[in-house]
Amino acid sequence: MSGFSQENVETIFAQAGESLSALADSFNQCFDYQYRLEMGESGVWSPEELDDAFQGPGLVALFRIGGEAMAGLFPANLPLPDWYSEPGDSQISRLQTLALEWSMNLIPMDLGDVDEFKTYYVDSLLSEVTACAPSEWAALLRIHLFSSEEESDGQSPSAVIPVIWPLTKPPVTESVEPEADPAPQPSSSSSSTSQATPQLAQATSARPNQNPLNRLNKLPVQAIVKLASKKIEMNQLLSICPGSLITFDKPCEDPLELYINNQVFCLGEAVKIGENFGLKIDRVGFKKEYESKIIEF
Repeated sequence: MSGFSQENVETIFAQAGESLSALADSFNQCFDYQYRLEMGESGVWSPEELDDAFQGPGLVALFRIGGEAMAGLFPANLPLPDWYSEPGDSQISRLQTLALEWSMNLIPMDLGDVDEFKTYYVDSLLSEVTACAPSEWAALLRIHLFSSEEESDGQSPSAVIPVIWPLTKPPVTESVEPEADPAPQPSSSSSSTSQATPQLAQATSARPNQNPLNRLNKLPVQAIVKLASKKIEMNQLLSICPGSLITFDKPCEDPLELYINNQVFCLGEAVKIGENFGLKIDRVGFKKEYESKIIEF
């Protein structure tokens, strides 16, 4: 079984039901909430299934396999945090992690590798789904949100997250690169399909030994090079102005530290690459060693 089909709809429903706890953990960590997730009614997609809340803005978590995709819709009235429409670097990392984890918990491994996962802002959730062209048999899965102290029996959910698939014309990130050693592209007579589609179809060719960790390869991480650091007094901070000079105790020849998600990953030396700054790696897996001290009482 590879890709989305009518035959594997029930398999996806079943996996979603078994993964509700993991989906809730991912959702709550991303948005700093405390919600429980439960399965709602599922069936066939139609525009009438979305209420007025989905005609407005929100976030789309999209998982693409080849030329088709699955999308989860997060309307602004969940409510979403204030930063959802203009996330900073930290929030972007959260949203990408949400997309990765939801793709892993909603899409069975035997459907194939997920070629792209992303969470992004749109002005109209309904318009975005319509533009992505759900197939004639597109499925709709409803995930109900309840606050942690609410009882679900007989109670209306605080919000609903619909998950829809397959979308036959998903937006493709321009920066997506084909895999190494690509096969020759087959000719196509269709003029309505984008140039990227044949390449994406090749990327989803059968893989006999799929590694579950493959889905982690496209997860973005924050890389920061740290030059030096020191503590300064508040009066010195307030006196800083253009032209001020701040000195550090770190010698110029000492290696620089590369941080991955705020953890030291390796050491290297600064180099110039054309007009840009680079880091030549000297040591990987560096750990700071602290001098042990004995406390006497």
